[in-house]
Amino acid sequence: MAIQKSSITLEGQIGDLSFYNSNGKALVRQRTGASKERIKTDPSFARTRENNTEFGRASTAGRLIRVATRLALGERYTLFEDPTAVNRLTTRMTGVVRSDTMHSRGERTVLPESLPLLHGFSFNAVAALKDVLFIPPRCAYQRETGLLEVTLPALSPGNAMAAPKGAERCSFHVGAILFNAGVEPLPVVAQHQELLPMDWQTIPAQTFRLELPEASTDPVIICFGISFYRNLGGYPVPISDQGRNVFEVIGVDVAAG
Repeated sequence: MAIQKSSITLEGQIGDLSFYNSNGKALVRQRTGASKERIKTDPSFARTRENNTEFGRASTAGRLIRVATRLALGERYTLFEDPTAVNRLTTRMTGVVRSDTMHSRGERTVLPESLPLLHGFSFNAVAALKDVLFIPPRCAYQRETGLLEVTLPALSPGNAMAAPKGAERCSFHVGAILFNAGVEPLPVVAQHQELLPMDWQTIPAQTFRLELPEASTDPVIICFGISFYRNLGGYPVPISDQGRNVFEVIGVDVAAG
């Protein structure tokens, strides 16, 4: 990088030099690496083009899932928001694309049978669901009727949860995303439990029933989460603790062959 010293300052490109302005200073630097046009046409960059194409598919699929998650959680989304989620989900979806054995490199895509690789993906990088809720939820999906049931047995808050300090209530969240790369936004169904007092000796068993389209052939990405609240002035206030509020993929149901 060099500073332009002239009564005339330039912006743009001349040859392999780029002229630009940064913080009020006129600067110039030499461009390095291959040009976009060369990457698009040069046979020696064929592998790069293949990688870029597949990365684009993974990135697009990840964006669809993130948008669907935001729709499922609504205003609660901020409780689970994590700036690393974009890169982490794109990386996970890249693995999904690369697991495609039906197509050649550069043509690989998101196959339904590969989506179970999303199992265990947490939209909060700080903690996994198993580290906060010690009794895992169970899910059962009847594709013919479209009924999805997610159940959680009765549990003792003091023994079955790693709640943040000062937590007085909690809420459970369930979301189901029907994945179809050709649909935007992805269809989503969600339920959110009312706030449950944590001073109960035992929180009753919970059953969530979500009605999805009947006989759908789309893979269903099932998510479960928990958030915590304290009382302030007689009103519940969410505790924004990334180490405790968790929303995670607990299962992916794929239609049989």
